[in-house]
Amino acid sequence: MTNPDVAEAFRFANLAMWQQRIHTLAGEDRRKASELSLVDALAAVDEPKNRSWRPFQLAFVLLNLPALADPCHAERTGDQGLVDLLFFPTGGGKTEAYLGLTAFTLAIRRLQGEVGGRSGADGVAVLMRYTLRLLTLQQFQRAAALMCACELLRRDRLPADPRWGTTPFRIGLWVGRKSTPTNTNQAIDWVQRASRSPTGSGGATGSPMQLARCPWCSTDLKPGRDLKVDKDRGRTLLFCGDTTGACAFTGKGSPGEGLPVVVVDSELYRLVPSLVIATVDKFALMPWIGATQALFGRVSRRCPRHEYLTPDDHPESSHPSSRDGKHDAVKIEPCGPLRPPDLVIQDELHLIAGPLGSLVGLYETAIDQLCSWDNDGHRAGPKLIASTATIRRARLQVDRLYARDLAVFPPPALDARDTFFSLQRDRPQDAEGKPGRRYLGICAPGRRFKSVLIRVYIAMLGSAQKLLEDHPGDQADAYMTLVGYFNSLRELGGTRRIVEDDVQSRIFGRRIEDRGFKGRGRLEVEELTSRRTADEIPRVLDKLGVQHEHPRRSGNYPIDVLLATNMISVGVDVPRLGAMIVAGQPKSTSEYIQATSRVGRRFPGLVLTIFNWARPRDLSHYETFEHYHSTVYRQVEALSVTPFAPMALRRGLTGVLAAMVRLGETEWNRNGGAATISRTDPRLTEIVEMIASRAENRANDRNVADLVRQELEHRLDQWKQQQDIPQRDLVYSRGRSAGTQVGLLNEPDGTPWTDFTVPMSMRDVEPSIHLVLRENGIASVS
Repeated sequence: MTNPDVAEAFRFANLAMWQQRIHTLAGEDRRKASELSLVDALAAVDEPKNRSWRPFQLAFVLLNLPALADPCHAERTGDQGLVDLLFFPTGGGKTEAYLGLTAFTLAIRRLQGEVGGRSGADGVAVLMRYTLRLLTLQQFQRAAALMCACELLRRDRLPADPRWGTTPFRIGLWVGRKSTPTNTNQAIDWVQRASRSPTGSGGATGSPMQLARCPWCSTDLKPGRDLKVDKDRGRTLLFCGDTTGACAFTGKGSPGEGLPVVVVDSELYRLVPSLVIATVDKFALMPWIGATQALFGRVSRRCPRHEYLTPDDHPESSHPSSRDGKHDAVKIEPCGPLRPPDLVIQDELHLIAGPLGSLVGLYETAIDQLCSWDNDGHRAGPKLIASTATIRRARLQVDRLYARDLAVFPPPALDARDTFFSLQRDRPQDAEGKPGRRYLGICAPGRRFKSVLIRVYIAMLGSAQKLLEDHPGDQADAYMTLVGYFNSLRELGGTRRIVEDDVQSRIFGRRIEDRGFKGRGRLEVEELTSRRTADEIPRVLDKLGVQHEHPRRSGNYPIDVLLATNMISVGVDVPRLGAMIVAGQPKSTSEYIQATSRVGRRFPGLVLTIFNWARPRDLSHYETFEHYHSTVYRQVEALSVTPFAPMALRRGLTGVLAAMVRLGETEWNRNGGAATISRTDPRLTEIVEMIASRAENRANDRNVADLVRQELEHRLDQWKQQQDIPQRDLVYSRGRSAGTQVGLLNEPDGTPWTDFTVPMSMRDVEPSIHLVLRENGIASVS
């Protein structure tokens, strides 16, 4: 590394990953032994094996350093634009590889400073996108420890090198409004409800409490004690509750800032955290919320108290002093643009397929444009990285989604089982102590499926208890939490009743011990499904880390049975899990591989698939069980992504157009900017041609480009017609008490879809309805 800034950034990334890793491991040990101090826990885990890269991780990091260090690198834009796909088995450490690249990106931006008239001292450096809410929340918890490490390293380096800047490294969580608050007032309401609740919960939706423990020292976080809202600054702050003084993120160690996490949408737009973790659905809000342009570095004003302000924020030129006198009056100053994200990470690429993938690919047209900028005459864009363990026809999928070529790492070799960086073992005894999974298929023709479930659950729970009593310790604990995987909520709901009734009544007593098992007491049953609220998910994830002990300590209630749907099929990493029962063959092979890979990571795993003999597909899988599992990766289905298909254009084209118009130019960004756009403005023509050109290249069909161009021109003509209607104010989005305002964009509310109906999510989900049975007037059936 001849560039001193690159060498310094690489050293920074290695130090950050070292600290992140040992603090995570120390936190796990402190959960097992609460009397263990942070200093002693760190000393116990700070050894070479816990601070070393795996070969494929280091190779992947080094492979991407040149592109991340040069904003105009050929791999980041143009005809040579490239997506690096990290294709590695589940549990291999893909997350650590791109977290290392994240730390490097944060550092190199600060060290490079201003490039091409855009500052790298602030702004979103890395966008990390996921598809599932649970996956997003757990990765946020893991990445928060890295951000704590980066922030402490920045503080240590700042006195000697001012390039590290005074703005803290922060991580932001940008997910649905049912998970996190959309503004600070909602956070205040949640905190007030939590303070009145005996359980400390502020409600089912919009929780600003997305961390159950401090990511740096593993101290329990409590809303009433550790969550504070500074209304004058518009900040929701989370402090570590450590009372020993060992953690750097307590109120004393980090005054006015606390843990470097941002979970409130409006604060996210003002603070523009260095790392933003988001769901892909959230980007559907780009045309609806003008403030989202700040995430792409498009800012023009800054307030010393509230950070960056968008055109709709506080039109005055100053903020008065606070009533309590803690904050002086401040003047809002103009500022230049920030660098857009330098690194975009798409985890679990195989989930970006079907209708969701088509809309994601369409909106990617706008995201790619907003992340690009002119650097002294050269077009600069973000480096794109994706990861997955199960995919087929990836090159075509990447081309349709991102309009770039693909490079797979590790590259294919002569033997698919040996890539130099990974080796598939045929026999567990050859794995040199590394755990694996054993799969067992169960089918009982002529027996009720639920009866088989009951017997298998009892056998697994009873044998695990006997193993724990005979051999107490971590290895037996791996099988004490039984994961039940289901293909639908309906099947899960029926099994939960069975577990809490039939299984519970039979698992306790002498009868089960006569069969060679050991009885268990009251079962702790939890579920991880879409029915879980934002408040409950962090609690369940935290509880999954609690180990079973024999005899059980008072007040220690680890989970005995975890029932889950495909919500846990990707990204959920709980190393202690070792046993799973799959009820019926999942719909796709990739889902089957991903779901069953949640167990057997630290200790050998056991997966039991119970097949329903009344379903032909299940029976077929049972009959070919051995062949299917010996060639399971060959069975992964190819994916379909068609971003410029007619139905995708009908649903998403207006949203893409409005996003590029509104977020691309500051003068058009205000909500009222919809009325100021000139139909003859050449920038509109440029946007139309940009979208049409991408459509032609992706579909390889000029007719598609002509169709897209025609649809866009038609929408712009309709936009002009809306502007010409007198005695009303045209805005992008009409508020609840809007007066004479008329919204250009319409929400999908069940009325017929129009050209200006713009989705607020990229999923085709119909709203829930309530059914009320009215018995009056219903004739009895004889």
